[in-house]
Amino acid sequence: MKKIFLILCISLSFAQNGKLAVSILDFKGEDVQQKVLRACYQQLETSLIESNRFIVIEKSQREELLKEQEFISSGVCDEACAVEIGEMVGAEYLMLGEIIGFGDLFQVNIKIISIEKGDVAEKVTDQISGGMRELLSGMETASREIVRRIASSGQSQNRNQEQGASSIVTEMTYGNLDISTMPSGANILLDGIEKNVTPQTIEKIETGPHNLVLVYPGYETLQKRVMIEEGKTIVISEYLVPKTGSLSILSSPIAAKVYLDEILKGETPLDMSELLVKDYMIRLELQDYETIESRITVQYNQNSTQKYDLNPLPGILSIITFPTEVDIQVGAERLGTNQAGMVTLSLSVGKHMLKLTKKGYEPTEKTVTITANDNQTLDISLTKIPAGVSSNPNMGFLTVNSFNHNAKVKISKVKATQSLPLEYFELKYGKYQLKAFAKGFESEKLSVNIERQKTAKIDITLTPKNRGKAFKYSALFPGGGQYYAGSKTKGLIFSITALSMGAILIEGVPSYYNENRWLDEYQENYQLASTADEIDATWQIYNQQVTTVNNAQTKLMIVSGTLISAWLSNMIDAYFFSGL
Repeated sequence: MKKIFLILCISLSFAQNGKLAVSILDFKGEDVQQKVLRACYQQLETSLIESNRFIVIEKSQREELLKEQEFISSGVCDEACAVEIGEMVGAEYLMLGEIIGFGDLFQVNIKIISIEKGDVAEKVTDQISGGMRELLSGMETASREIVRRIASSGQSQNRNQEQGASSIVTEMTYGNLDISTMPSGANILLDGIEKNVTPQTIEKIETGPHNLVLVYPGYETLQKRVMIEEGKTIVISEYLVPKTGSLSILSSPIAAKVYLDEILKGETPLDMSELLVKDYMIRLELQDYETIESRITVQYNQNSTQKYDLNPLPGILSIITFPTEVDIQVGAERLGTNQAGMVTLSLSVGKHMLKLTKKGYEPTEKTVTITANDNQTLDISLTKIPAGVSSNPNMGFLTVNSFNHNAKVKISKVKATQSLPLEYFELKYGKYQLKAFAKGFESEKLSVNIERQKTAKIDITLTPKNRGKAFKYSALFPGGGQYYAGSKTKGLIFSITALSMGAILIEGVPSYYNENRWLDEYQENYQLASTADEIDATWQIYNQQVTTVNNAQTKLMIVSGTLISAWLSNMIDAYFFSGL
C-alpha cells in the first residue's frame, strides 16, 4: 500500500504541474573519492529541482519503494536494470552518472534513460579541469544540458495515465541578462559559451540557474551563479579585482633607493605588495655604487624575492712622476707616464701595489688604498742611482758620446740598438764590439773592455760619406753607390735592371755565335750546289738564316745599350743625386 501511495503522489504531482518525474542513481567513480561523488550527486539533484521542470524522486523515496518490492541489485546497474528501477519508482527518466579522475582532470558521463522507450535517450559528456569548485560548477552546466536535451525530445507521456492519455509538451520560458564591468571589455562566458564582451545585454536565456564567468587579462576571474526569471532582465554590474602579487627587494649593502618604472618606492630592504601582475623595470641607486637596472616580473598571488649585489664605483688615481716617462706596474698591468710625467688610472675599490721603474733610477714601490668614487693624486720622485755604481759587483758601465746627430751604436751581446749619447750603460765585465753609425756617415767599429765597477768612456766622431765613393761603388756595380748613400730603393732598381740585362746577354751571346756558324754552313752549301733545284733550296735556307742572325744581333745591341745606359745613369745618379 505504501508503494502504491508514493507512486500515486508522484503521478498526481506530475499531472498537476506538467513536470517530468526523474530519478538519479548513485554516481559511480574511478580514481575519485566517495565524498566527491556524493557532492556531484547532490549538486545535480539540486540543479534539476531548481530548474522547476522536474519532480525529482529522492534517494530515500526510491530506496523505500525498491525495498518494499524486494528489489535486489548486484551493485552493477545497466540500462535494463535502470528501466526496471524507473518502472518501479514511477520515473519517466532515470540518470546514470559516472566520474573518472585523471589527476586534475575529470571525465563526467551522464546517461539519460527513457523508461518508456527502455534505452538511452541522451548522453551528456564533459571534461572538467581543476578542483571541487570547478567540478560542481560543471555539474550545474550538465543539469542545464539535461533540461535542454529532455525538453528537445518534444513531449513525454504521463506514466500514471492509462489508455487514451494525452501528451504533455514541456514549454521553455526565457529571460534576459544585462552585464557591465569596471573596467569594461571583459569576456563573458555563460554556461561555458562565449558571449562577446562587457557591456552586453544577452537576450532569450532559459529561465533557471546559470553559471556566469567574467574574464579580463590581468584581473581575477569572476564566477557567479545567476538566476534567470521569466520575462525579466537581470542586471549585473561588477567591479573586477586586479590580479596582484608582491616583491621583496634586498641589496648588499642596504639602503639603496628602489625605483619601479621610474617611481621611487623606498629603500632596501623593501617589501611591495598589491602590485599589478606584469613586468616592471627596476632600478637601484646608492651613493658611491654602480646603478643596477633590470626587468622583474610580478607573479599572481606570489611573493618574488630578488637580491642585488651593488658594485662600488671605481676610484680615480692621478700619478705625477719625476723624472718623466716612468714605467708603472699595477698588478699585472704595465703602464707608463707621458713626457709630462703624468698618468690617470681608474682603479677598483681596495688596496693596490704600485711599482715604478726607470733606467738609472732606484725602483720604487707604493701601496695606495682606493675608496668608492675616490679621486687621489700622487706625486712620486724616483731616486737617481749614482753614476758608475752597481749593486752587482760583476757589472761595469759604458759611456759613449758622439757629435753626430741621430747617431746609434750596436753593442755585441746586447739585442737592442742604443741611441747616442749613451750614459752609464750597465754591462757585465768583459770585451765588447761596438758599431756606431748614422745616416749619411761612415760607420765605425771599435772594441771596448768593461771592468768591474768601472766606467769605460768613448768619444766617437763619424766621418761623412762622400759622392766620390758613391760614384766609385756605382762604377763597380750598378746600385752600389745608392746603397752606400742610403738610397736603398733606387739602388735596388739599378741592380735589378743591370742583372736582368746581364742575364739576357749571357744567354744571347752564345746563341748569336751559334747562329753565325749555321750561317757559314748554309753559305757553303749554297756555293756547292750544282743543280737548279739545289741552288734554289739552299739559297732560301741561307736567306732565312741571315734574317735569324740579324734579329739576334739587333736584340744583343738593344740589351747592351740598355745595360750601358743603366750603368751610366747609375753612376751619374750616385755622384749628383745621392744626397751626399
